[in-house]
Formats: sequence, structure tokens, C-alpha cells
Amino acid sequence: MRKRIWSSLVLLSLLLVLSACGNKAEVGMNQISLKDLEGKLDNDESFLLVTFSASEEDVEKSELVEAFDKSLKKDEQTAFYVNFDGESQDTLDQLGEKYTPSDYKGDVWEPKDDGLVLIADGAVMKNPRETLLSQSLIEGTANGDDGYETSFMEYMDDIDAGIASALDFAEQNNIELSY
Repeated sequence: MRKRIWSSLVLLSLLLVLSACGNKAEVGMNQISLKDLEGKLDNDESFLLVTFSASEEDVEKSELVEAFDKSLKKDEQTAFYVNFDGESQDTLDQLGEKYTPSDYKGDVWEPKDDGLVLIADGAVMKNPRETLLSQSLIEGTANGDDGYETSFMEYMDDIDAGIASALDFAEQNNIELSY
């Protein structure tokens, strides 16, 4: 009888550990690594992705992640983000070429600047122009430079519109987002 109880407890513990390993992404922004991103793309997943390249200090000061997180949570949506700061331009060019559909003639994904994109079945499908995130925009916002807002919270209309545009495109093209 003791062996059965002990075996049941071990099995139950193992099941709990395994169920925790398949952790689902939370509503809002979820940071992932370049390696994890490539894994999701290679697995032909569909999801919202935000990419940029800026120092962690500028990202924090500009409230970039917080602004996207706020907008996504308002719509109960999930997205992943990667900061490519420190990655070589060659790596980013190869990433863009590899995951841009071949029928997108001359419009290759630029992970360093394109900001919010819709990924459908492992390919970059849509880039709402409202949400381009160049390094100069992030730096200018973080530093409060002339011509820039002082926080991405002040760009909420553009962020909301970009997310809505990507989601509308997904709905119109029957793209089911997976997290």
C-alpha cells in the first residue's frame, strides 16, 4: 500500500513539473531570446512580434515595453518581443531574408527597425507603419529630444492602431494566433 501511495505521489509530481514546462505566454508583452524566436518561426507559429535594437537603458527610459504591454492588455492580446541590441547587421539581414515570404518582392523584413509585425505560419506577413521602431526613435524618446515625445505612453494612439491593424489583417486572412 505504501508503494502505491509513494508511486502515485511521484507520478503526480512528475505531471505537475511537465505541465509547468509548457508554460503559456501571458497576455501583454513577453520577452524571448533570438534563439527562441527562431524556434517559433521554424515551428511555423503565428503570433504578434515586436522587434527593436536599443540599449536597455533607453528602452526603460522610453517606456517602450510598458506602452505596448498596456495596449495589448487592453485588448487581451499577447505578443513577444526581442531587443536585437548587440546583434550584428549580418545576423539581422539573414533573419529578415529567411523569414520574409518569397512573394514579398523587395520588401524584406528588417528586424532592427520594423517594430510590430504579424507572424503567420513562421513568416513575416504584416508591418503596420504606425509602429516602426528605429533606434533613433527609441533614443530620441528616451532622451526627450526635440521632435520626440518623452515616453512611448504618448504614442498610444499609434501603438493601438498598429496592433488593431495587425489583428484585422490576421482576421481577414484567417490567421489563427498561437501562443
